[in-house]
Amino acid sequence: MAEFQKLSSEDIKKISKKNNKKEEKKKIKISTLIIKIVEILIGVAYLAFLGFGRLFMPAENEFYQSFDITSKANPMPWARSLSLALLVIIIATVLRIIIKALSKNEKITKKTSVAVLQLFGNLVKYVMIIVIICIALSWLGVDTAAIVGGLGIFALIIGLGVTSLIEDIVAGIFIISERTFDVGDIIVVDGFRGTVVSIGVRSTKIADVGGDIRTMRNSSIGAVVNLTDRQSCAALTFPIAPDEPLELVEKVIREGHIEDISKECPKIIGSPIYLGLCEITNKGVQNLLFIAGCKEADRYDVERALYHGVKLIFDKNNIKLGNPGVLSEGDN
Repeated sequence: MAEFQKLSSEDIKKISKKNNKKEEKKKIKISTLIIKIVEILIGVAYLAFLGFGRLFMPAENEFYQSFDITSKANPMPWARSLSLALLVIIIATVLRIIIKALSKNEKITKKTSVAVLQLFGNLVKYVMIIVIICIALSWLGVDTAAIVGGLGIFALIIGLGVTSLIEDIVAGIFIISERTFDVGDIIVVDGFRGTVVSIGVRSTKIADVGGDIRTMRNSSIGAVVNLTDRQSCAALTFPIAPDEPLELVEKVIREGHIEDISKECPKIIGSPIYLGLCEITNKGVQNLLFIAGCKEADRYDVERALYHGVKLIFDKNNIKLGNPGVLSEGDN
């Protein structure tokens, strides 16, 4: 028998919404909101000062000359470094906002992987941090060119000792570039079925129907079955009592119009199909097989709808089901 006790992703969302409604309200931190407002105000003030500062400040003002990145004069290096850092932060923030908006656009994500957009967003963040650090070191008089060269040699030495990390990174790049699977796809890896939550450069996170998340190293991901790329199927077996004539049962199924079940469950693709007798246990229980086409994300919902509809047909015609305790697994 199929495992009908499992919850679909929609069920989990409904339960989480009810149980965590109060917690979600608490998650809206005032401090986070204040930080975002401050960031916006600083960005607007910076751009306004650069554009209109010369209107209310004398041309020989040393601070403005240094703060204006287009000016060749730089009597106050710390002001020039501060201006460059603010400009980098503003550009990086705008880029990340654009990337985030693109990742929510279905037309864009059909052509470009969500994981690629996420990777670009993280790359922008890390580049911003590195550039700001270089600006700060340059203001302190440190030769950043020499440091970058030294870091390259150091990274090469470290890289030789962490081959597994390099393997994960290379595998992650191939997964993202070849679009083997994407964020939101339902896949099966090593017998584990779940929805891809995130694809990182080093690891991939997959959540099963129970909400448990499994983190897998990219280099350890071998054979992958992407269930999102094709139409899936909900399959059920019904145990019929040994004393129920098969001919009568199949007549009830034909006249019961199982295709009407799809009217009650729009997630069913096409109509449910009765495939016939698939097994007879040594106790005489007759297992009948039913299937219905659906999207993989809707499989558990369709299973329940199919189970419910066929059970109603049997109940209306007084068809007795077999004892769940005398299935083939319990006969040995």
